[in-house]
Amino acid sequence: MTLPAGIYVRISRDSEGLGLGVERQLADCKRLVTQLGWAVAGIYEDNDVSATRGKPRPAYERMMRDVANGVLKAVVVWDVDRLTRTPRELEDVIDHADRLGLKLASVGGDIDLATEQGRMMARMKGTVARYEVEQQRRRLKAKHRELAANGAHIGKRPFGWNFRPDRTLTLNPEEAAVVRECVDRVLCGQGLWKICNDLNRRGIATSTGKPWHTVVLRQMLLRWRNCGVRTHLGKEMGPGQWEPIIDRSTHERVVALLTDPGRRSNNRGTEPKYLLTSIAYCGVCGGPLVGTNEYTYVLKSGRKRVYPHTYTCAHAGCMKVRRRMADVDELITSVTLGVLKRDGVRLLGGDPAAAKHARERIAALETKLALAADQFADDTITGDQLRRVSERLKPQLTDERARLATAQPNPELADFTGETVDAAWHASDIETRKRIIRLLGMRITIKPIGSGNGRTFDPGSIQIEWPPPAPA
Repeated sequence: MTLPAGIYVRISRDSEGLGLGVERQLADCKRLVTQLGWAVAGIYEDNDVSATRGKPRPAYERMMRDVANGVLKAVVVWDVDRLTRTPRELEDVIDHADRLGLKLASVGGDIDLATEQGRMMARMKGTVARYEVEQQRRRLKAKHRELAANGAHIGKRPFGWNFRPDRTLTLNPEEAAVVRECVDRVLCGQGLWKICNDLNRRGIATSTGKPWHTVVLRQMLLRWRNCGVRTHLGKEMGPGQWEPIIDRSTHERVVALLTDPGRRSNNRGTEPKYLLTSIAYCGVCGGPLVGTNEYTYVLKSGRKRVYPHTYTCAHAGCMKVRRRMADVDELITSVTLGVLKRDGVRLLGGDPAAAKHARERIAALETKLALAADQFADDTITGDQLRRVSERLKPQLTDERARLATAQPNPELADFTGETVDAAWHASDIETRKRIIRLLGMRITIKPIGSGNGRTFDPGSIQIEWPPPAPA
């Protein structure tokens, strides 16, 4: 009986995308099938897929399902290391041979899995292949550490730079200008979704030619490469071999802003619709209120009843607070504009003195960390001492960077002070208004009202609290 055989071919790296390595394996395997008198029942090809990185190999998984279902009685490979380089997977193949009588043939030499000697040879080849992979990984890690220490770039072309012929980076003026624009817009408080939508509308693509998404934009803005710093596995290695796009101080402000645990941002890709959604809170359960759309209800008599936009408690165990949106928005807007006209300069203008102090503290802490690292390298202090120093100083450094971010003046909000408040407010979008309310530190609670009192708006049912003044 002619055995139905599956041919499995794989090449880990196909830099030109031509599949030539796979084609060479396939031709040799077809000749072997003919020599053995078997019949090709299927060809399973994984091109440019590694067998060692944990990534799915669709063709391999499909072939093993066909083996389990009895579609294939034999498998032909160019060599065992093309089938798998992990002993665990090789044992699965051997188990199929034991239970189902699966035969395995290799261009590199016959392997009879029905015999102890054949299984031993397969395991030896698998072990050698695994050793070669681990050695390759070790050499690759050492190479990456060396390149990182030298400030060299590894990987795809990053947005903002071009590759020279020697694969070093040179600034791409147009993209670098976009990076600076995005940095400025983020520091001015714009949402990532809004920046992404604007970039996509203008036809500005990522370095891979794809549209921008908030996750991609955030990753781009957080990379230390932007200020000329080379990192490796999350650690700073020194200056990179490229021209920075922004200075370090500006980048630290961006990092502090985007990594602030208390940061609230809308990254859904859509503009917020209602002023107080997730800002106002229920006076019963304390949960955030949400805005609801206006809707029309048709009564049995045929008459229509229109229900206006409202702020409603969305907590399933409560839902006891509902208030007409227009009334609440009008009250909060009036209070907010009054505060901005009176104290806007102080509340939104930043604190230059605090920013200067934060920068000085950041420089001092970074100097201490660098000194400790040098002392460890010179064997002056132990690794445990270096760890204790780092654990003590790094939280302080994080706090100072957060203080620097909050102390920076915000030029985008300059018009929201004094006599220009009304015009700036009415010209702004919902996102900007929500951000200003949060910057003011307002805590808005909508209290329940008794039955029969819903037709008349009571401003007293809206509680507005302010943060306590900072200590002198």
